[in-house]
Amino acid sequence: DGAMDILAGNWGCNNKFWSGKNGPVRLYVSDFDKNGQTDHLLSYTLNGVEFPFLAKDEVERALPVLRKHYLLYADYAGVPMKDVFYGFAETVEPLIAEKMASAVCYGDGKGGFAIQDLPAELQLAPIFSFQKVAGNSTENKYIAGGNFFDVIPYEGKYDAQPLALFNCTKDKKINYLYQPGILDLKEQVRDIKWLRTTSGNVMTVAANNSGLLFYNLHSTK
Repeated sequence: DGAMDILAGNWGCNNKFWSGKNGPVRLYVSDFDKNGQTDHLLSYTLNGVEFPFLAKDEVERALPVLRKHYLLYADYAGVPMKDVFYGFAETVEPLIAEKMASAVCYGDGKGGFAIQDLPAELQLAPIFSFQKVAGNSTENKYIAGGNFFDVIPYEGKYDAQPLALFNCTKDKKINYLYQPGILDLKEQVRDIKWLRTTSGNVMTVAANNSGLLFYNLHSTK
């Protein structure tokens, strides 16, 4: 329609930040225990109540002072954020993540955007790259890639997102287009490009995050 739209990769919905929760994620950043090191307190929201995201032992790595307050895991479990940290979190303004899903932002041409989540098959892990499918077709087909492995054991690796093909129609419908054997790559993808070979083929390649590695995924005349 002539207005700019945005494909926005996000953390997805297949994670502990989102699954079963129904409110924003907040990150409090400060030197809470005054030891000269910056601390990060992360929380999720459930039914309007804010709870600490990390388990007791993970939180105590940053704030050892809490060990004397909660001797047992049972003492820590289910305690709201405002009570767990004895006012620590109330001393700073948090950074807030209200939406975790990757999405299409449809522009109205006036600076405003309507956000529509991508299909569930594109919410399995963080998405870092989109690439429009090469060719002469007027249909808007795209490939999405992501995953993220550099996390603590409590979260687990985000490795469930294969390279995914989808399209966006003129009536603003988003369709996941599964192609077995072509896009089944579950590595850390950080960039996707189309390259034309000397023989005239168009080849899809994806850059892995662990080195200068490229994967030849598909090749067509």
